[in-house]
Amino acid sequence: MQSPKCQESSVKIDFNAVDFHLHTMETPLPGDIPIYDLIRECRRRGLKYICIVDHWRETTDPSIFAEERELLDNIDLGLRVYLSAEVEILDEQASSPVNIEDHKDIIRKLDFLSAATHLGEFLPSIRRRELPGSKDKFIEYVHEKFMNIIKNNLFKMILHPTDYGLGDCVRFGLCKSYSMDNVPEEYMDEFVKNVVHYDKVVQINEPTALNPPRGYEIFIRKMVERRVKLTVGSDTHYLEDCILGRHRKWPGGTRSAVRVIKRCGGDRSLLWIPNH
Repeated sequence: MQSPKCQESSVKIDFNAVDFHLHTMETPLPGDIPIYDLIRECRRRGLKYICIVDHWRETTDPSIFAEERELLDNIDLGLRVYLSAEVEILDEQASSPVNIEDHKDIIRKLDFLSAATHLGEFLPSIRRRELPGSKDKFIEYVHEKFMNIIKNNLFKMILHPTDYGLGDCVRFGLCKSYSMDNVPEEYMDEFVKNVVHYDKVVQINEPTALNPPRGYEIFIRKMVERRVKLTVGSDTHYLEDCILGRHRKWPGGTRSAVRVIKRCGGDRSLLWIPNH
């Protein structure tokens, strides 16, 4: 990873000037990565600090990250751009497609790695894990996965963990309600305690903040009270969202995420900005 590694900046800036969850496209291809177009759109919208986190899945060609670094190093960007990757976490042990030895040169090109808290291992097309038979077992699995992500030294930023898997729990028919009541409070407390202990950053995602589970602010408030390092992200996929218009996301579209942090007592002192 780039040196120095993710030291905190003393820059005074607020959450509405950053977007730390941006993709160039759903599946970037070597030689065809619209990274400059994404950055121009971010400048146009007044952003000052951004983080590009293209997906690193089992099917990803990791050379795209080296190419992105080369592209970023070749021009005056006009704003601070951090390069990361949204690494797919494959199971409750926090396994991932990243091999420290095989990918060491790629990892050095990145400012830090980010962990995706998806639960694709239960999808019928993947079936890496059997779906737990009850709500309690499902939430227990999610919690174990989160704890192992937090303890994994590969990852600095944890992407969109704040619905605690409840959207999937409802979709799989295990949770009757989209509510934090399904998550034991001790799980939330342990999450927050370990995020602080292992010096991780939690990204508050705009899509979740727009459609939060009931009781969502209880979890956010716990993080604010324990001074967890936070950032926000729109989860924009530039090609799909801004060019093809498939979704309604855009760089800097984080209003709901910023509002929930501030409603829960957070301010810009919690915003994490790493130094290059």
